[in-house]
Amino acid sequence: MAKASGFAVLLPKERITTFLQCVAEDRAFAEPVADFQHSRTAPLVCFVVSSGKLTHIGLGRRGARAGTGLSRLNIDQAEELSEPVSIRQVLNRLPKRNAASVRNRFRSGGLLTEKGFSAVVESIRQLAPQASSLLERFSQARERRIQRLSVKARENLAQQKEALLTALSIAGLSRGTVQEWTPSDGTPVSFLDGLPSVRLREDPMVVNDLQNLPGFEVIKTYTYGAAVFESQATSERLTVILANRLPLEEQTGADLIYFNETYQSFVMVQYKAMERADRKGGVPLYLYRLPDAQLKEEIDRMDSMLGALKACAPDTAIGGFRLTENPFFLKLCPRLVFNPDDVGLVPGMYLPLDYWKLLENDAGIKGPKGGLRITYENVQRYFDNTSFTSVVSKAWIGTTPSQSQVLQETIRAALEAGKAVAIAIKPKMSAEPEVDDEETGEEALDD
Repeated sequence: MAKASGFAVLLPKERITTFLQCVAEDRAFAEPVADFQHSRTAPLVCFVVSSGKLTHIGLGRRGARAGTGLSRLNIDQAEELSEPVSIRQVLNRLPKRNAASVRNRFRSGGLLTEKGFSAVVESIRQLAPQASSLLERFSQARERRIQRLSVKARENLAQQKEALLTALSIAGLSRGTVQEWTPSDGTPVSFLDGLPSVRLREDPMVVNDLQNLPGFEVIKTYTYGAAVFESQATSERLTVILANRLPLEEQTGADLIYFNETYQSFVMVQYKAMERADRKGGVPLYLYRLPDAQLKEEIDRMDSMLGALKACAPDTAIGGFRLTENPFFLKLCPRLVFNPDDVGLVPGMYLPLDYWKLLENDAGIKGPKGGLRITYENVQRYFDNTSFTSVVSKAWIGTTPSQSQVLQETIRAALEAGKAVAIAIKPKMSAEPEVDDEETGEEALDD
């Protein structure tokens, strides 16, 4: 699981002018640094040092190789401190167990350790409380607020976050804004509560998108939060609402309902957690055990909904063509751990409902002791994050326009199941822009 970290950036005198110009013009700044490893899906806080003083704090990202033993460090959103902070003062406030490693980094530059980064954040916040609003996102106080949430609440937040990230990936929008999540006082109602981009349900943009969504009359009777995510480059947007009927700690997970207005297509994803078992040699085995009484009830509901969908007349328009008109998918993945800083999608298996029914009766899912279990090995094939995102984004799978009009009861059943339902609406645009497959992975953060 990728976590936030920090990077000490020592700028030579000949680079300071260029850096300051980029900051003034709100442009990204790139600097070749010693090669380092850090996930692009987790925040990297850059501490820019000049003449022994911390002058700026910004967000960074590891870029391409910049020569032998060098990587390109891209720095964006750099904030200038009102008063430079002496690095010596920062080091003097560090716990002894962190001082040596941090001192070495601020002498030669480079990536801080996880604990060293946390200690530096607290030291700077003590010396200059107003130094940077960015550091509040990585403070120990924020971490304590997260840990005070119950285990059940954190599990549900993790599933809601995963559903939101999946929707953003399908829509081709940056997931970076999700890293701005900050826990509110007390127990939140949903993951959206901690995002600065959350809008009120009365917001005209949200209401307009909801009115174009089949089943809107059902949704508006439930408690929900709404957020609008937009791309400045393309003016595209995605409206996401999280509807629920139970408090966060009483919810039983999350489902994703994705609606592509251009093609009038729904796709629905239900998340299921796999167990981890260690095999000989310490190699982990992830498995999902059967039978599962709760899943059987959920599939029975899907089947009853499919009856109504199949009763619709075939759609002969080219916009209504689907490789499969069954909109239901299961995503099996390792049990989610709540980490709001990591915006990477959890690896897992997307399985069409029709394929799942074949698996349940396949002799290959029997374990060595006769128990039934689904694993990466015996499932044989599945959609991963990238392939699933690709087929959903262009509505190659999902409901047809006529089927989408009868989904009101489907949405009602999902809302009444005790889960938080993430409903993502991709409004119709004048033209569907092409999305590079690479943008569905870590490179989506480049937006």
